[in-house]
Amino acid sequence: MKYNQKLFKNPVLLWSESEFQSHVQSLAKSLGYTQQYHTHDSRRSNPGFPDLVLIHGRTKMLMFAELKAQAGRVSPAQESWLNDLRLGGQVAEVWRPSDWVSGRILQVLRGGATVARA
Repeated sequence: MKYNQKLFKNPVLLWSESEFQSHVQSLAKSLGYTQQYHTHDSRRSNPGFPDLVLIHGRTKMLMFAELKAQAGRVSPAQESWLNDLRLGGQVAEVWRPSDWVSGRILQVLRGGATVARA
């Protein structure tokens, strides 16, 4: 079996979705996102609704995040929700552990922490 050498160079890329979610929620909390919502049992929810809803305590910035393990696939229902949220003017992101490594998640969360929307 061949292994992707990049995965072994950074263990963050091996995070499970639940492990990844825990880190994202901790980071969001540390940046002032006082309201966080995650549907714990999605079997009774509309298919595709994003994993996290975050609201910053001061700026009231609202954002949605679909979290995926590095090799996770975004379903058509998830894409539909994210696209509709974006069309409605919301921040709606798909995040993977590689986005954590690159600093993209921190950048997006900091943006919502510093800029109040009109």
